[in-house]
Amino acid sequence: MKKFLAILLSAAMMLCFAACGDGGKDTENPDETPEEPPVEQTEEGTVEDLVKNFWKTDTMYDETVLFIAETDEQGNVIAAPRAKLLFDAEEIVSVKQYFHENNGGKIVTFEEGTDFVYEDGYLVAVGTITDNIITEKKEFSGAVPYVTDKALTGEAAFPGLAPSTSIPSKEEGLYLPFTEGYQIVQMQLSVTYTHQTEDGVSLSYFGDGALSGTLAKLQAKEKVELFVYGDSISTGANSSGYLNIEPYLDTWPELVANNLARYFGTEVELTNRAVGGWTSANGVSGGSGYVDGNLIRQEGLSALLATDLEGYVPDLVFIGFGMNDASMGTPDISSYCNNMISMIDTLRSVNPDCEIVLIGTMLANPMARDQSKNQAEYTQYLSRVAERYEGVCVVDVGAIHQSILDAGKCYTEISSNNVNHPNDFMARVYAIALLSALIEAGNAE
Repeated sequence: MKKFLAILLSAAMMLCFAACGDGGKDTENPDETPEEPPVEQTEEGTVEDLVKNFWKTDTMYDETVLFIAETDEQGNVIAAPRAKLLFDAEEIVSVKQYFHENNGGKIVTFEEGTDFVYEDGYLVAVGTITDNIITEKKEFSGAVPYVTDKALTGEAAFPGLAPSTSIPSKEEGLYLPFTEGYQIVQMQLSVTYTHQTEDGVSLSYFGDGALSGTLAKLQAKEKVELFVYGDSISTGANSSGYLNIEPYLDTWPELVANNLARYFGTEVELTNRAVGGWTSANGVSGGSGYVDGNLIRQEGLSALLATDLEGYVPDLVFIGFGMNDASMGTPDISSYCNNMISMIDTLRSVNPDCEIVLIGTMLANPMARDQSKNQAEYTQYLSRVAERYEGVCVVDVGAIHQSILDAGKCYTEISSNNVNHPNDFMARVYAIALLSALIEAGNAE
């Protein structure tokens, strides 16, 4: 969760993307016509296409995928790289790769039938398996960028990343690919396609219960003060806007604030005081951490509201701790719950009517030995905390994350750092889940 690595790695990891295969269309070429972005509906009562409940709509915009090639024990590619889509596609609308400005800042598009085909829920790269006379291994030659299955485990190099020993794998002697920079995100392709609507996951609505006061203010078009507090995931790490790479997506707190304002036609003022590297204990007592890649020190919630935020009265609060609590710090779940209770009581001392969403964190990479622990169990206990209060609820992003993984998505293709941060796709899942808490299912489809 330490963001200073982003600065160090960005300077050190400008390796050429040997496996990237820059064979698609470069849409910065003036002879090419770039695809139009999703049409944004600006009228009241809608949300942006990217944060609509994609289980209930017929179009998936910019689902991130990673083309993965199977290899044998010696590391020879034995099959064409392929990427799993979350839904069965009816029509592939576009497949794009976004490059950071350090690599030209271009957007490359790939064509169905020429660069890839769609087969049984997978995009499959078009090309041939050839012999590399230097490495004496078989590789895939085609336009679509790919990684090997061994690159995901740490047995082989991940394109564009220098070897790292930061993240030990659960497989003895191996280290997972990791970066707080843009390199993993740059290998992910964004796919837009149409599909049948599905029952999908259950998204909880609290507008008729725990969040009824906030909903009433939104419907009355009164200004709503939204406060976000948590760890680096809640700072917005690592959306593409945070990483300064196309398509420059907002952080999930910004997506939520902007789309609540859009949908209800009112002002939603966002104040985000989340700090990277923090546990719930830091949330209470303060400490050092990272914001926008900078090491800072911030007071705990009570002192913060009495100093930097003196006079601030939040209407709605999102509290997002749990990832670090499970992996690196809080002595036990009881301490975690007590920390959450302390923060709720502090907020209620400022505004007794403040309504609070406790966010069940996304999951860590299940192969990351020191990070993937009992995050889901921590989330389960949040319900016991919420039951103590009126106006407090739980939105379990981790359960949604698990369902997406269970559907066949690879962890690395929906994470920015391959360990514990969301990429654009998972940032949108955060936004969809939190928006659904206030926009009744069906209204924002």
